[in-house]
Amino acid sequence: MTAQLQQQTSAPRAMTDELKDRAATHPVSARAQAWDYLAGLGARDDHAALAEVFAAGVAPEGPDGKMEGLIVGKLFGIPEARLANPLMRIDPTWRGKTFDLAGGVGWNRLSPIARFVMPVVAGGYLGLRRVGAEMEGFDFAHALAPSWIEPDKVVRGLDYAVPEYRNPGVRTFPIGRTRDEIVEIIPGVYLGRALLRMNSGAIRLIAYFALREPIGSPL
Repeated sequence: MTAQLQQQTSAPRAMTDELKDRAATHPVSARAQAWDYLAGLGARDDHAALAEVFAAGVAPEGPDGKMEGLIVGKLFGIPEARLANPLMRIDPTWRGKTFDLAGGVGWNRLSPIARFVMPVVAGGYLGLRRVGAEMEGFDFAHALAPSWIEPDKVVRGLDYAVPEYRNPGVRTFPIGRTRDEIVEIIPGVYLGRALLRMNSGAIRLIAYFALREPIGSPL
């Protein structure tokens, strides 16, 4: 039984290694396979497997530019998720993130319905901007840094607490108290986790998400 449990535990890391090997020779299909694998883990809400995949990820040189996003599984660990879960999945509300790598800044992209949804979820947040067919907002600064919960692991940390961005720290959507951490799974595909600093000072993992370079983008 112990050997069987160890084999099950190591499966996500083995899959990650296989995807990395495949990416070296078949980068396009490897990106599609990695994305589908992460989506499947999310559909099962397999937090243990996601934690192992994250651990197998490496400190990313990117991302840079517009990234497609996917919420991987449910938001969890905070009462606010009861409201945010259904609203964030409309249309879907969250489309992804855009990074300015040289400038160390970025922002989230959302569907047009976000202008109606986010004031409800985010305590009247008015920082969204209409850009083409999407809304942009919830800006962040980003840089390579030690993880909040694993100091020996370097991640790309996304800081939403920059005062001039005026991100909401309200109970219903406390993004001003969150930090996203991103690792590279294979080139062009990233796994992220959202961490929330509680009022007590404790850090709680509240969500996983994936990012990828848009289909058809150069490798």
